[in-house]
Order: sequence, then C-alpha cells, then structure tokens
Amino acid sequence: MKKYFSHLKKKILYLLVFISCYLNLPSFCAFLIKLSLYEPKFLKKNKKIKKTFIVLFREIGVRDIEIIYESSNYNFEFIFLKRSIFKIILFYFSNRKKFFLDYFNFSINDKDYFNQKINEKKKHEEFLKNVIFNLKKYLKNKDISLITFNYTYVAEAALYAGCKQNNLPVILWHKEGVQTDADSEYQLKTRAVKFSQVFKYFSQISVYNQLTKNNFIKIDKTLSNKIVVNGCPRLKDYILKKKYHKKPSNILFLSFDNKRGIPKYKQYKNFSWDDTYNKVIKILNHLSKNKSLNIFIKKKHNSKINFNDKIDKRIKIFKYGSAEKFINKADIIIGQNSSSTIESLVNGKIVMVPFFEKKLKLRKFLLNFNNNIIYTSETKMKNTILNLTKKKFSFPLINKKHTNTIKYYLGDSKNITKKYLNFLNS
Repeated sequence: MKKYFSHLKKKILYLLVFISCYLNLPSFCAFLIKLSLYEPKFLKKNKKIKKTFIVLFREIGVRDIEIIYESSNYNFEFIFLKRSIFKIILFYFSNRKKFFLDYFNFSINDKDYFNQKINEKKKHEEFLKNVIFNLKKYLKNKDISLITFNYTYVAEAALYAGCKQNNLPVILWHKEGVQTDADSEYQLKTRAVKFSQVFKYFSQISVYNQLTKNNFIKIDKTLSNKIVVNGCPRLKDYILKKKYHKKPSNILFLSFDNKRGIPKYKQYKNFSWDDTYNKVIKILNHLSKNKSLNIFIKKKHNSKINFNDKIDKRIKIFKYGSAEKFINKADIIIGQNSSSTIESLVNGKIVMVPFFEKKLKLRKFLLNFNNNIIYTSETKMKNTILNLTKKKFSFPLINKKHTNTIKYYLGDSKNITKKYLNFLNS
C-alpha cells in the first residue's frame, strides 16, 4: 500500500509540474521543486552550514557524497532533487504531443533535446531561468550550488543554462571513469562531442582519473582550468583493514554485457563477449557440483540478459543490492570490463578476467588488467579455481601488481577526502 501511495504522489507531482509548464507558471514550478527536495538519511543537523548543495539524485553517486560529507565537519548541506522533474519539463517543451498521459508511453531521449524547435528551446530555457530565479528566493538565497553526476543527461541541459543565468554554480561530479581505451576514444568522438556545448555551464568539474581529464580537454581546451582529478571516494569502502585467513569457498561472477568496452563502430558490429560469457557459465555449472563451494552471480539491475534456464539451481542469482556487499563476501571474483572488477582488486580478492574468444583482436577491448589475471583457457581457469580452494590465503591480498590498474581507473586514494573538500570549498 505504501508503494502505491508513493507512486500516486509521484504522478500527482508530475501532473502539477506539467500544468506549471502549460500555464507558464515558473514560480509554481519552483515551489513544487522546493517541496520535492529531500534530505539524505546521513545528513546531520548543523547550524553552522557554509554551503548548500542541491544534488540531482543518482543512486550510484550518493555513497561518494556521503563519504566526503562525513569528513567535512558537517559544514555542508546536501539535499536531493528528483531528476525526473526535468524530464517532464523537457517533454512539455519538446516536439512531442502535449498530452500529459503520453509522457508515460514514451521515454525521453537525445532527440527530444537536439531536435527541439528553436522557439521551443528558447521557451524551455526561459522557463527554467525563471524557475531557478524563484527557487533561489524560496530558499532565501542561500549559498547554493547544483551537483550533477553526468553531462549527457539531456533533460538537464536547459536547467544548467537557467542556473548560469541566475549565477547559481553547477558542479559536474563526473562518475564515468572506467572505460576501455578504445571505447573511451569512441565516446570522445561521438557522444562527448555531441554534448560538448553543456561544458560552458559548469563552474567546476571533478573526475576520477587522468584519462577522463585528458579526454575532456581534447573536447574543449578551456576546460583545463576547471577540471581536477580527485579519484573515486568509494575506494574507501573497498580497502579492507582487517586481515582474515581462510580457504576460498565463495565465488562471485560479476555478470557483464556482451558488448561492454567494444566501440560501436560498424566494423565491430559482429564483435561480442558471447563466447566468453557462455563458457564462464559452463565453468560455474561444473564447479557448482562441489558442495564446499558457494557460487553467486551479480547481475546489473538493468541487464537484459536472461540466463536462468542455463544456470544450475545451486547457483544463486542476484539482481539488486550493491556490488560492494557481494564483493566483500566473496573470495574469488570473476569479472571483466566493469568498475566492480577494479574494486575487487582494491578489496584484495582473487580476481580472474576471462577471455575465451576465438577472435584474438578482441583482447584490445579489455580494460588494462595485469596479464597474470587474464585467462584464455577454460580448463586453466577451472583447474586454478579448484586448486585455490585447497589452500589457505591471508585476505585482503596485497595486490601490488594491480596498483597501476587501480590508479588508472579510480585515481589515487591518498588524501582523497581533502581533495574533494578543497574542490567543494573553492
């Protein structure tokens, strides 16, 4: 029943936002936004707040903010804002039909923003300029900044423009740092260039690694003074301080998309990780016969892969929950082109990267792992796992060989909270 009312409240909010656009009532829309702002559970009451940050909510970014907040002496205030509100506003000012119920039959995409008619775009930005003007008044003109986690959210581009016209700083806390070099280059030439116009709205940009910074500067050289490499705060969650000794018995497979890391060029359209994926499943099914082993598969919540009929019943499949929770419980982790695989190295676990493809040229589409954890033979991987389960290990492992890989993608953990506090205070 609670979920029903929550869903109903959300629809009522969307309807009222839509009406505010239809009647051109930006002050009413700003009032609705103010009502929808909510505080995270980790926020402490503090009368000496120096700055207020309105965060465009994205679940993956919350933990980063919480870690930095806990080191801030609680001088900052973080409040969250539903990003879906700006999808409704873009929907109204797009070229689509202007019937509210149609919003639920379509998903907002790049075309809705890039194909906007010039007059609609002007009205859209003017509306949001006035929304931000009124929102600042409702919030009594506090020292406010806006935080977003990605520059390619089309529904927010006009919002950034409205903020800039009201001298409300927009901070990009960029989180997409783990990409293969080939895919990173592809994204730079396609999606990044497409959205390059929004960079002018950001007052500051934080990235996890030097690779991302270099790519942004290739798009726009003037960004070099705005960008700082701060690293990934969530590294803190994966650095285990307590030692424990045991024989490996818990195996975690971090399920991956069959195209992850492969650029979407025409010449690569027939490339995939299907062979590797299917052979990993075959290995896990074989290992599941060993009653001393516990095998888990962590799927991404938005994954379209359906392999339930191929999996032995003794293997447990999880779609929801943070990867951190599963990584902490595992001893041996099988993963590929994901941040969770890198985080498993940070966690000091035994990490295996499968590469069972006939097309050897696909090897260049893996992340920059140390060669000693890349397995090209199914038999070798299976036998290695069985041999590992007979020995005792002292966890977390000291993975010095992987230091360069970790820094390359997740940055340097040294003084990481200090770097972020300086970033937010500037």
